Amino acid sequence: MLSTCLFFMWMSLQEPARQKPAQPAAGQDSQEANPLLKEESQPPTSQANPEISPTPATADSFPERLITLGSMDPAKKYNLLITLTSQGAGIQRAELVGRFDTSDKLRFVALEHNHGYLGYLGLSESIEPKGLKIRVVPDGSPAAVATCADADVGLQVNDVITQVDDSPLSSIDDLNNWLSMKKPGQSATIQIQRAERSLSYQCALSQTPLDILRTEPFASEVVPGNQELTSLRTTLESINATKIPIGKSSLPALAQAFQQNWQVGSLEVPGGSGVEFRMPLQQMLNSTEFANLELVKRYRLLPKGSDNDGYLLDLETLVVNNNQQPVSVAVRQEGLTGLSLEGWWYSVKISQSFFSSAGHRDVAFGDGSGVHHLKSTRDIHSAASKTPEQPHTILFSEGEPLERRSLNYIGVDSQYFNASLLPHPASPDSLKDLARAGAWAVGDWQTINKSQIQATNVAFWFESREQSIAAGQSLANRYSIFLGPKDANVLANHGLDLTIEYGWFPWVAKPLGWLLHFFHAIVRNYGIAIIMLTVCVRLLLFPLGRRAAIAGQRMQALQPEMKKIIEMYPDNMEKRAKAMQELYRKYDFKPLAGCLPLFIQLPIFIGLYRCLSVDISLRQEGLIPGLAWCSNLAGPDQFYDWSGWMWEYLAGRGTGWLGPYFNILPMVTVALFLVQQKMLMPKATDPQTQMTQTMMKYMTVFMGVIFFKVPAGLCIYFITSSIWSLIERQLVKRSLPPPGTLAASSNSPTEPAPTGKLKIADRLKPEATADQSSKLDRWRQMLDKPAVRSGTQRGSARRKKKK
Repeated sequence: MLSTCLFFMWMSLQEPARQKPAQPAAGQDSQEANPLLKEESQPPTSQANPEISPTPATADSFPERLITLGSMDPAKKYNLLITLTSQGAGIQRAELVGRFDTSDKLRFVALEHNHGYLGYLGLSESIEPKGLKIRVVPDGSPAAVATCADADVGLQVNDVITQVDDSPLSSIDDLNNWLSMKKPGQSATIQIQRAERSLSYQCALSQTPLDILRTEPFASEVVPGNQELTSLRTTLESINATKIPIGKSSLPALAQAFQQNWQVGSLEVPGGSGVEFRMPLQQMLNSTEFANLELVKRYRLLPKGSDNDGYLLDLETLVVNNNQQPVSVAVRQEGLTGLSLEGWWYSVKISQSFFSSAGHRDVAFGDGSGVHHLKSTRDIHSAASKTPEQPHTILFSEGEPLERRSLNYIGVDSQYFNASLLPHPASPDSLKDLARAGAWAVGDWQTINKSQIQATNVAFWFESREQSIAAGQSLANRYSIFLGPKDANVLANHGLDLTIEYGWFPWVAKPLGWLLHFFHAIVRNYGIAIIMLTVCVRLLLFPLGRRAAIAGQRMQALQPEMKKIIEMYPDNMEKRAKAMQELYRKYDFKPLAGCLPLFIQLPIFIGLYRCLSVDISLRQEGLIPGLAWCSNLAGPDQFYDWSGWMWEYLAGRGTGWLGPYFNILPMVTVALFLVQQKMLMPKATDPQTQMTQTMMKYMTVFMGVIFFKVPAGLCIYFITSSIWSLIERQLVKRSLPPPGTLAASSNSPTEPAPTGKLKIADRLKPEATADQSSKLDRWRQMLDKPAVRSGTQRGSARRKKKK
């Protein structure tokens, strides 16, 4: 007992033992030791980087700026107007401002928002003075050419718009509501506050150009869960073998480069416009021995010319090594995002894969072997749902062949517009031998409604292989950015023609497209051209249609005999088949011969449908010029907007069965389908046939609900084709004898049996008075006889002969 007490007393007098530090988790110690993987870096010290000289400015000291390239002035012939932001040095907005060759009207307007337009001014709400502060004024826009008696022409950056006409402004919604009630060409009075002066400007509103890329969606295109992102952000994928962690978009130490403002500088572009952005990385990499790196981005834009269609933006990126030792880096280039959602709720874009459907913002890319790939919006969203810890969809990785890791193009694709990144002619290897590429859903993809998944905002990225940059040298890459329409000729000039998906029969759809444009060149109206094309195709197919109609009428004439055979052999399929074959042989009827014309016509009809579905020429073209109804053959006719009072599950965009507009042409199409069924289907002879025909009528009405949002151009095709089918059937009926039953059999006392194979006139002659049952009885007796007599039967026959 005493020894035990002395032991505890001795232990209590000892210095507490130091606890052994806990072992870090696998990889945790390396991440904590690597400054590139830290979220924030420490202030620079001379001991950490004694060789680095201080820079005159740090990244967080650059002001925020918006810069525009291009012009809305028709005289300058720009097809693009690009708004760039110093925050991340990317694209905030890209508008298609090209004009028709024969007029000053915009070639591509925002169809769902084609009201009065001041220009994209990058507005922000101002408290004092109360109004909207202008951050950028695009050249040639209505705001840039507005006039004032007491000041220079044009609104200016930092002006505050306080009132438009008689409407005071306190929010951007106030301005949008006012613009929605204005039409292009109307004049407006703009009250502004400039420093201490109050000025009144007069301007003429213009059409609203289609913004092919944007970070601020219109109210009608908002999809809950989507988030907008600046396009073409650039960062470093790796520095000296330290790579971006899985699931991240940048090295943690460089994450600020996406949010901070880059330094903006001028860039001379002969005959065009340009801008340069610079981001010194010293502050972010201050605790490393290679901190003196700099990212540089240069944008150039040229107007439309003899050797340039004006749809290309030039992007050059550089990684400058200002250190005194070489550094190995790999570049991660993000692509384009925020593609216009115009028409996403009614588009009929198809996928190249039979088992997957296309979305409205698909990632399309062509590899080095010339193969076109499409990763649909739904596929990207589905991949993120299955693996939330790794939401990025990998398009290819380092272990794949070189041809697979080399790209001819990569971009975001919708039904009528495409935004792609291509190698620049001056840097043809900029997309060759890449390390990886991927795509991801931008925003809170888990909250996006299932019926709106096809409108999910997506983006893509690709990574170069790590390369060493010598001290004082730079690593440069240059790309061409295509932002334009999916016009077959325009896309072919840039190697993007495979982005137009014609379906199974492109060899039919393409010539029909040429024929459509030929008819349009004659009549100057695409609605009439569609009618002419449909009639022309159906006229060429009339011989096949006539043969199919004749086969149907012959089948109808044989129906009574076929019904009797079925009743005679209800359970014996073998004898029924033999009787049917005998019936077909006797009257020289080939059932498959009637189906053959339909199989030949099917590729042509599908090709015509696809031709009209993908032709961007139908967009912005009206059926009746000057009439607001059916003013866009590439969309529904939009007779009446009922979204304000109709239920969401019927009139919602993407979520509704019918969409936000009541359309007339689908109703006419369904009515003609019902008339066509009534006139072309034979009269029901039994309850089962009658029930089948009733179900077909209900299915036609249901198909009308499904196709209620079909573009007007396709409805015109359906209507014309249905009317032609009715006319064609009448022409076929007049060229044939009146339908009747089969000729009398050989046992008929009133008429001799026909010899040989019966001709059409004999098979369709008026009904005979003789009863046909004797002939069927003879067939049944013949079929009941055994085909081969057994040995017992042959023996009994020989015994009878001997007797």
